[in-house]
Amino acid sequence: MKKKKIKTTAIKKGQPVPVQQPKKKVKENSYANLFGLFLIILLGIIIYSNSFDCSFHFDDLNSISNNPYIRNLHDVNALWIFNQSRFVTYYSFAINYHFGELNVWGYHLVNLVIHLINACLVFWLTLLILSCPALNKNPATRHKKAIALFAALLFVSHPLATQSVTYIVQRLSSLVTLFYLLSLVLYVKARLTHKSNLLKYLLFGGSLISAVLALFTKENAFTLPVAILLFEIFFLQTKKFSINFKDYRIYLFGAVFLSAIAFAFLKFPLSILNPVPPSFGNPYTITSTNYFYTQFSVILKYIQLLFLPVHQNLDYDFPISHGFFEVRTLLSFLLLLSLLILAIFFFKKNRIISFGIFWFFLTLSIESSFIPLSDVIYEHRTYLPSFGFFLILSFVIFNWLWNKYKYLAISIFLIIIGSNSILTYQRNKIWIDDLTLMNDCVTKSPGKARPYGSRGDCYRDLGQRDNAIADYSTAIRLNPKYSTAYHNRAVIYFQLEQWEKAISDYSSAIGANPKYTKAYYNRGNAWGKLGKLDNAISDYNKTLEIDPNFSYAYYARGCAYNLLGEWDKAITDLTRMLEFKLDNTNASTYYSRAFAYHNLEQWEKAIEDYSSIIEIDPKSTNAYYNRGIDYDKLKQWDKSISDYTSTIEIDQKFVQAYINRGVAYGNLGQWDKSVEDYSSALAID
Repeated sequence: MKKKKIKTTAIKKGQPVPVQQPKKKVKENSYANLFGLFLIILLGIIIYSNSFDCSFHFDDLNSISNNPYIRNLHDVNALWIFNQSRFVTYYSFAINYHFGELNVWGYHLVNLVIHLINACLVFWLTLLILSCPALNKNPATRHKKAIALFAALLFVSHPLATQSVTYIVQRLSSLVTLFYLLSLVLYVKARLTHKSNLLKYLLFGGSLISAVLALFTKENAFTLPVAILLFEIFFLQTKKFSINFKDYRIYLFGAVFLSAIAFAFLKFPLSILNPVPPSFGNPYTITSTNYFYTQFSVILKYIQLLFLPVHQNLDYDFPISHGFFEVRTLLSFLLLLSLLILAIFFFKKNRIISFGIFWFFLTLSIESSFIPLSDVIYEHRTYLPSFGFFLILSFVIFNWLWNKYKYLAISIFLIIIGSNSILTYQRNKIWIDDLTLMNDCVTKSPGKARPYGSRGDCYRDLGQRDNAIADYSTAIRLNPKYSTAYHNRAVIYFQLEQWEKAISDYSSAIGANPKYTKAYYNRGNAWGKLGKLDNAISDYNKTLEIDPNFSYAYYARGCAYNLLGEWDKAITDLTRMLEFKLDNTNASTYYSRAFAYHNLEQWEKAIEDYSSIIEIDPKSTNAYYNRGIDYDKLKQWDKSISDYTSTIEIDQKFVQAYINRGVAYGNLGQWDKSVEDYSSALAID
């Protein structure tokens, strides 16, 4: 009797040996994963539960509350033109606006959901890393679920993430992280799926789609191809790294990598390397060189904040480095270089630590390199890089303590996660409104001008003019070229009818920033209050020379021409103003143009403009009254009587309307009605 040969499946070198798990074990694993995800989500909801009423801040105003491009969810083209590089994020704001307009609750809900999804992706990605072929012999893989859970809990609870979650506009950072991590998760999952079936191709396709979405969410997604390469080198290759030109994947990856580079060069011109002049209260010019040198110290600050998240600040007063051999710069560089050397050293001995370090530097590279940005440091820039830190921290605690001191390891995790959760909850309270946030910034950056300028804006909006002037004055003392502080203090002086002081501050703002259109425009208004119309027109001319689409300057200049009796020029400017179709100013613009037409004795055109005003505001007594006067000029007495009657119905004490209607009745020979109107006028006055 012949023995039957047992069929075996050849296992390629480097592939993990497939083990058939019992169904009960698989079910237990699924429950464990679900319980872990439940803990992550529950913790995130608890610590961000006090963030839903936090107001819009700073960049939120231009990006959301004052952004006309997110008002129409269906006008995709307008959003695309507004910002192609960050289209996906702005479209998400448009969705928020569509369902809740400017109710901050909905925006915070979406931001928190994104953060929770990211924490779940951290859990999943860590599990996949510890399931990769290169770590088969690593004892830590026995505790991969626990390591993944603690990495995700550290991620969801760390207070450094508050700027990416509670600051609404920084959905930019959290949303790009979602697509970035999802792309990696799907890619790694596809690579660990050994059968070339439909699922594998769907995973690769999903990874590609997510990568494309990341590219149109925020610019730091351009590091994604390199991150995939890191995964290949660190975790997916078990043999010595080499390039096999017979492997189609090499060509596919190369094509994707080169396409990303080409896309970046086409999308971002070399002008992104241009120096950033003093702006937003910063007194210095930021160049590629001094920005690059400063980032050595900034990155160390980020690492310190990850280890010890205390004294967080929206607006750090961070010193600029102007030379490589400054002590601070050189020492920071040497410490970072030591970290990179350590990462190389750990590549063979401990790939997780090595990978975490490389990940941190890679994902920071767009915003912390030689591309000058107006601010050298912001906490939201650590959101994606922090995954590398949490991966290392979780792994190190498990590797060093778990086997011998399990309860000590758990205690350390609970202390870190618990203290971080409390710090995050407390930090959210700082974001409740602009004043609480800027009080915090002033306390922590007392030598920096911008926090005082921003707090001055808060006081101005609250009607606390004396406090606003005091803060603007402090900002100007700290930075005598702070054009915005001069401008905003001038606005307060204008409100107080202190025209000369307002003009002086507007002039200082223009001196600090010769392209400051609003300063020219507002100084023109102040000149107008003093009756110096030629000076006002000169400033409006300068405003429109810098920005031909500054609509209000056309209106203001048109009104000035009206006062000078230059009716044709007034009509030209006011007609241009109406072309902007601004609902909030159309009525006043029609009124001013009708006044000019009236003085040119173009009665029909004046009547058309008054009719347009009445369509906008059917209760406008002046529009009815003045249209009645122009009908009188055309001797259309019935129409003028009708308009005077409408005027009187709205305002029964409008004496001149009774008199004019009496005249019109007289012209029609209706003397009784004429006498009745004159009597009514005399009874009132």
